[in-house]
Amino acid sequence: MAGSAPARVVLKDCSGLMERPEWLGPRDLMEVFGIGRTKAFEVCKALPHIYIGRSVRVNRRTIAKELMEKGKLP
Repeated sequence: MAGSAPARVVLKDCSGLMERPEWLGPRDLMEVFGIGRTKAFEVCKALPHIYIGRSVRVNRRTIAKELMEKGKLP
């Protein structure tokens, strides 16, 4: 149809991301999104994150928000 609005991608509560803990590490990102180790660390560093000891963590809601707003990870 001409002039119709583009389809929106919506994250469902049952997605692999929502089944994970609230704070995700690079390994979680690798498993959920099928990305490599280097890309997982790049994503963690590009988004607001915290360190627990030497481990970097990103909040699950931050990732969901990034995907809903931009449609992709950094």
